[in-house]
Amino acid sequence: MNRITLLLILVVTFSCKDEKKVKTIKELQVVEKQFKVGKQFSDTDFLTISKVKVDLAATEEFENGNQVYNVVRATTTEPAYLASQLIPVIYASEYRVSVFAKKGSKGSRLGLRIQGNYPDRVDAIFDLEQGIIVDYKISQDFEKPLATIEKLSGDWYKCAISAEVAADNVRIILGATSIEKDIWEWEGNTKTLCDVNIIPSSLLIEERLYL
Repeated sequence: MNRITLLLILVVTFSCKDEKKVKTIKELQVVEKQFKVGKQFSDTDFLTISKVKVDLAATEEFENGNQVYNVVRATTTEPAYLASQLIPVIYASEYRVSVFAKKGSKGSRLGLRIQGNYPDRVDAIFDLEQGIIVDYKISQDFEKPLATIEKLSGDWYKCAISAEVAADNVRIILGATSIEKDIWEWEGNTKTLCDVNIIPSSLLIEERLYL
């Protein structure tokens, strides 16, 4: 084996080692947050959820054995949304809320909120037609906001928001909104009686684990 061939082999060998080393370093830099379930909702929970100017009805559709519900605004001139009961949380801890949603027949935008003592909250608007996050923001003393959307089967998406909450109790607020609404008033007046589809049993609030 001549010197040139030996030199080429050594260069290729060390290059491969360097590539593996760089990949390992990059992988270590990606630290995924871990969460534990705080409350998993059920269809029964939705019998007691507050319905503010909305109609909530079970459809004939099932997704992976789970009942699909349609959420439609009952008014265009007043705020309209669903609101959970108060959920105990740990002050200054990070929480994530997620739900499976699909566009409706008259709307494709979902508003989602974690509400503490007004005006403390984190809001997000999701476009279920395009599968994108329209916007997300925090107000007052909430911190570290984040919104994500994940494509599921068919037209379904997993929509999630999270934040470090300045509260001992929070409510989950969600509902259909329309294209003209901004992040701070997505539940307010709309031009149409828009709707979205959700799976109540997918609604989940989780607490971040600090490992």
